Amino acid sequence: MKIKKRYKLVILLFALGFLILLPHNSLLNNLQEVISKETVLEKNDKNEKATAEAAALAKKLREEKKTQLLATIQTQLVVNEKFGIAIFDINNNESFGIAELEQFHAASVMKTVVATTAFRDIEAGKYSLSKTVEYNLQQMINQSNNNSWEYFNQLQSFDHQQEVSDQLGLTNVKIWGNLMSAKGENELLLKLYKGEILTEEHRKLFFSYMQNTETENRISPAVPSGVNFYHKTGTFQGGVHDAAIVIHPKNPFILTIFTNDTKGSPWETRFTSIQNSARLVYNYFSEI
Repeated sequence: MKIKKRYKLVILLFALGFLILLPHNSLLNNLQEVISKETVLEKNDKNEKATAEAAALAKKLREEKKTQLLATIQTQLVVNEKFGIAIFDINNNESFGIAELEQFHAASVMKTVVATTAFRDIEAGKYSLSKTVEYNLQQMINQSNNNSWEYFNQLQSFDHQQEVSDQLGLTNVKIWGNLMSAKGENELLLKLYKGEILTEEHRKLFFSYMQNTETENRISPAVPSGVNFYHKTGTFQGGVHDAAIVIHPKNPFILTIFTNDTKGSPWETRFTSIQNSARLVYNYFSEI
C-alpha cells in the first residue's frame, strides 16, 4: 500500500513539474526564434550596409575617373573652335560631358530623328513600310542621302518631326534650323537602345542602317574590331559630328560628339580629335 502511495506521489510530482516547465519551454522556443530572427536581420543589415558602402566607393572612383577623362578630352577637342560631347553610362545610368546642352547645327545627325519619326508613323498606320519608304530610310541613314532626307521632310513636315521630338523629351532639339544638343541625341539613342520607342523589328532594321555607313572616320576607328556599334555622322560647313551606341562587352555606352570650326583647322586634325576622344571614352569604360 505504501509503495502505491509512493508511485502516486512520484507521478503527481512529475505531472506538476511537466506543467510548470511546459510554458517555460514554449517561452524558450519563442525566445530562440526571436534571437534567430534578430541575428538574420543583423546579418542582412550588415550585408546591405557593406553593399551600399561598396557602391558609394565605386561611384566616388568613377567620379574621379570622369573628371580625369573630361579634362583629357578637352585637350583633344580644343583643336575645334567649338565642341560639345555627351556620354551616357548605360549600366550605371549616368550622364556626363562637356557643353552637352549646347545647340549645334546637327547636319545629318538630325536624320536619326527623321528616321525615328518615320518608323513611328509606320507603326501608327500613317503610311506603310513600302519599298520606296524602306529604300529612302536606308539611303538617308546608311548613305546619308540628302535627297532621301528631303523625301521624308516632304512626307512628314518639320512641325510633325518637332512634335515627335517633343513627345520623346529630347533636350534642345529644334527641327527648324536643324539644331540639336549632344545630350538630346544621346537621349534618342538611349531610347532606341532600350527598345522604348520602336518595335523590335523596326529597331533592328534601323540599327542595321547604322552599321558600315558611308563615313567611318570618326568614332569608328576607336572601337575595337569585333565590338558592335551603331552610329550616324554629320558634316556641314564647319560642323563635324558623330553619335554612336557602343556595345562595349563590359559597359555599353552612348557617345555623341559635335564640333564646329570656322577658323580653318585641317579636316584630318579634327577627325583625329574625335577618334582620340572616342578612344579615351572607350578606355574609360574598360577600366571602371
